[in-house]
Amino acid sequence: MNEVKEEVEDEECSAMMVIKILSRKWTTNILCELLMHSEMYFSELQSNIEGNYGEKISARVLSEALSRLEERTIIQRNVISDTMPVRVQYSLLPKGEDFKFIFAMFKGWGLKHGGIKSKKCRSFSCIHNTVPYVEMDKIEDCLCFDPIIEDEVEKSS
Repeated sequence: MNEVKEEVEDEECSAMMVIKILSRKWTTNILCELLMHSEMYFSELQSNIEGNYGEKISARVLSEALSRLEERTIIQRNVISDTMPVRVQYSLLPKGEDFKFIFAMFKGWGLKHGGIKSKKCRSFSCIHNTVPYVEMDKIEDCLCFDPIIEDEVEKSS
């Protein structure tokens, strides 16, 4: 838990904080799976990542990645103790649900600049099917480009 706090305290830019979260291996895959399926058991999540993204992820590595997201209050861990063996289920918290907007912008950028005009994903189960896209040529009017003064950021914290 200290690792996450130190990472956030060291970060001085909100955009870089998001990039650091998404750049951790498996984080994007986990968030995509949880956006597509509102709740998932640990074993389902591990199986889907292996099946949909073509890479194996060990239980230890998946557990560590989930713990980091849980510490940041992006996901919620729910232990279901009335089953044998005990099962653990994960779901997105509101902060995690907001990643659908980030992925929608990624999708819009990819459609405009990536040269991919139609879905070519290996799997039907793909974030592409879950989020709409943001039309990049029309988004500027919706965004605020005013510089944020450091004192204003500190007051809102």
